[in-house]
Amino acid sequence: MPPTSAALAAGGLPPVLEDTLGRDRSLVELARLAVAGDDTAARAAQERLRAAGPEGLRAFERAHGPALDAARDAITAAADAPLDQRDPAGLGEPARARLLAALDGVCAQRDCVLSRLYWHTDLDEAVRTARREGKPIVSLRLLGDLREELSCANSRFFRAILYPDPAVHALLRERFVLHWSSERPAPKITVDLGDGKTITTTVTGNSAHFVLDSQGRPVDVVPGLLAPAEFTAALARAGIVAQQTATLTGAAHRDALAEHHNARVRALDETWTRLTAATGQRVRPWPRARRSDAPTPRAGQAAPLAIGKMAAEAPLLGATGEPVDPVATRLERIADLTAPAIVLSRASLGLVRTQQWRSGDATRDAAAMTTAIDSLRRTLALDTLANEQEIHREIHGWWTGGSTAPRDLQSLVRRVYDELFLTPARDPWLGLADPATYGGLVGGGRRTLAHL
Repeated sequence: MPPTSAALAAGGLPPVLEDTLGRDRSLVELARLAVAGDDTAARAAQERLRAAGPEGLRAFERAHGPALDAARDAITAAADAPLDQRDPAGLGEPARARLLAALDGVCAQRDCVLSRLYWHTDLDEAVRTARREGKPIVSLRLLGDLREELSCANSRFFRAILYPDPAVHALLRERFVLHWSSERPAPKITVDLGDGKTITTTVTGNSAHFVLDSQGRPVDVVPGLLAPAEFTAALARAGIVAQQTATLTGAAHRDALAEHHNARVRALDETWTRLTAATGQRVRPWPRARRSDAPTPRAGQAAPLAIGKMAAEAPLLGATGEPVDPVATRLERIADLTAPAIVLSRASLGLVRTQQWRSGDATRDAAAMTTAIDSLRRTLALDTLANEQEIHREIHGWWTGGSTAPRDLQSLVRRVYDELFLTPARDPWLGLADPATYGGLVGGGRRTLAHL
């Protein structure tokens, strides 16, 4: 007699034979239960599939392959759908919504249908998996929760622009063990227009992909948002270094990493020279990464460090009275040159179209969508240039500086967030509450509420 939903929810996996076929059958049974109308049983099945690791995700894919492929294809087809269709991919249809929510639960990532990536949320488990499989680790650090819509803006761009890209998700799925961790909750702002309309978004914060070898030692950091091709190249390079140095220790390990990062600085110099010359500008060395002398840097200083994120958040950040530093004009001409070459996958374009707000005027919405995509390519070009030439260059320098070389992951994470992202952990207000500014509010508008 097959196991009941209640038995699976309460007791876990059903008894199976000790062969691969038997285990597959038990996971597939859980995969079917994970989309059941019984919410308690469905959540329990999703948790058991997650506990099975990537094998649980593969079982879910086998059990629901045609339906998942249909959902993926519908989102991709939305890239060409008329803008007068409010839900061109049918994402609000109850059965499809339940299927995709269950998949996101197994993956631990929102909008996972386009990437099918399994993310560990326990670093120790990720390291054990990496050692067993002989793979490096990509550890994403973000503000907020990757499973939630309102995680930090860059992580939302990762889900929409990077992970759906075929080359990106093939690289991540096949060559890395994946892990994410929240550095702190994502700060949110809501504007109440007073007539029932509200606008809610996140403000400030940044994300980075830390690349570790199979022992959990950091070898590189890919900071912020890059265009898909550059992101793939950066991760692939770091993955190779992680594989090559995994068995090294002591001076041999330090020297190998220093050699890699020195080579990357030289390559960045060559790229910068080529791009500035191509735009007719005088070639000057790239300046050192921006620093803040303030004990707690302002959110407006941190915002331009993530240009794509700033485009989404700056209007509301400015509405709070926080001045936002302008993007350096020296990058504008280069962005004009590189933005048209950025390729966005049809899956990404489809997801963007399903998410974008629409006024209901098809002609106006079509023009707005074209402008939004062109703007997205431009901010990707600017972000790629600034993140690689400014922030990543600084990180490379840490590994080549002898005593400044990162020793462990946690100290590296703190240094990236404190020095480069200008969102230090010591500031509980993330630069959004300036004690030197008077706003006519008791306590400057600050409130401390318990979140259980």
